[in-house]
Amino acid sequence: AESAKGLALSSLETGVPVVNGILTTATTEQALARAGVKSGNKGFTAAMTAIEMANLLRQIK
Repeated sequence: AESAKGLALSSLETGVPVVNGILTTATTEQALARAGVKSGNKGFTAAMTAIEMANLLRQIK
């Protein structure tokens, strides 16, 4: 919760969209599954979202 709060505050203070790609997992297996070993890579998805947000911000400014 605190990390999300920090990211939101950073975005509000700078006016720059911030994407939360932090994985909260209880086990190594969960982390590996979310990192793309078994299914979609959440880090890649977060990075692509950040790029899309940057492009949208550029278009509206």
